[in-house]
Amino acid sequence: MKVALLYEHPSWSERLIATLVDDGIDLLPINSAELAFDTGAVGPPYDLLINRVNIMPHASRHPSLAFHTLHFLGWLEQTQVRVLNGYRSHAIGASKAMQNGLFARLGLNHPAAIAIHHPEDTLEAAERIGFPLIIKPNLGGSGSGVARYDDLATLQRDVRLKAIDLGIDRSGIVQRYIESDGFVYRVELLGDALFYSIRQPIMDNRFNYCAAEGCAQTPHQEGGIELHHPSPAVLDQVRAILKAAQADFGGVEYFIEADSGAPCFYDFNPYSNFVAGGEDLLGFSPEQRFAGFVRTHMETL
Repeated sequence: MKVALLYEHPSWSERLIATLVDDGIDLLPINSAELAFDTGAVGPPYDLLINRVNIMPHASRHPSLAFHTLHFLGWLEQTQVRVLNGYRSHAIGASKAMQNGLFARLGLNHPAAIAIHHPEDTLEAAERIGFPLIIKPNLGGSGSGVARYDDLATLQRDVRLKAIDLGIDRSGIVQRYIESDGFVYRVELLGDALFYSIRQPIMDNRFNYCAAEGCAQTPHQEGGIELHHPSPAVLDQVRAILKAAQADFGGVEYFIEADSGAPCFYDFNPYSNFVAGGEDLLGFSPEQRFAGFVRTHMETL
């Protein structure tokens, strides 16, 4: 059986590719930066594709790649190729507005947020949300473009100066700022099984809490990332999120609200991050665990 791996960040993926090959999987690696496909083909030359492309924008790639990947995943679904983390999960992972809608449909606690597409609309949204609040691109990640506002005057100034960043598709959300217990929590699943769970301390004026190799700001060796054991209730809620998003694997981030002690979900990411220094932190090889997960899906085809 031929298996394709759609990946980005080549240096981040080398270890996983080597692990899959060493595990005996007949693998076709596809670098998303070089992705081109024949739209008239009956089907591609593989039976299963694993999508490990994070749709968030970053400086090393052109923004068009985010949308090109969506087109590719939609085309694959029409060819009847089995995709792990296909079009729907990828699209939801690309939209903060869709994520909030999913949390709301599941009855989960999440920050109040208003979707906008003009920077000037932040002012009316702020009246409804209240201060403090944060403004973030709808399609973003690793804290890109996120800004906190504590008062109307500062927001009005930035609107006047055209300093509001709504990201690559010029849409964003105005979101209530959550007063938390001081941590960001992340739960990663492979299917229904817990892959790992971590937490990181919140730092003033910082919004990047990426835990992956290459983008982690405070690796666990410095005390920034530590293991955390989610409650059974939170695990069930995360499973419900992935199921509703039609995701085969991925991560969910949440806060613990300071006043109520309740989890407040704010991000779904259909991209299983291999946490920085993973084997030392987790006590097992995340790449090998992921390879076993792929093997399980191969056996069902």
